[in-house]
Amino acid sequence: MNSSAGKFLARLAAYTLLAASLPVAVQGATSGDAMLRLECGGIGLEESQRMRAEVAMHALTLFFSTTGGGFITDVVTRVDDPLGDRRVEVSCGPIGQLDVPEAGRYRITATYVGAAQEHWVELTPGGGARLSLRWTE
Repeated sequence: MNSSAGKFLARLAAYTLLAASLPVAVQGATSGDAMLRLECGGIGLEESQRMRAEVAMHALTLFFSTTGGGFITDVVTRVDDPLGDRRVEVSCGPIGQLDVPEAGRYRITATYVGAAQEHWVELTPGGGARLSLRWTE
């Protein structure tokens, strides 16, 4: 293998490791300068521990699981701020962390395998709220 091919493979491996360490999904929706931001992840132990340690830094942390206690992913999660005309939607789980631009009442709609749940929550930026959503196995 020549030198440039070796450098390319080393760079590719480094980028792959970096991408694997990033959260599964981060999505934001903007309306002017205000933004809803939903970060989803928590699949690996290290990422799950980090996200649990950061609960107080976010307006809301969502936990997705079955009634038997098993964590789940691929939960279509939508957050609406009807008064600010903002929304964000992403496939999420087992943990989601929401940041909001201002205090208010937000609608959380989560759908897993066709079963939807809707919750209205009062949130403040960095408020540290938690919401556990469970689905029957």
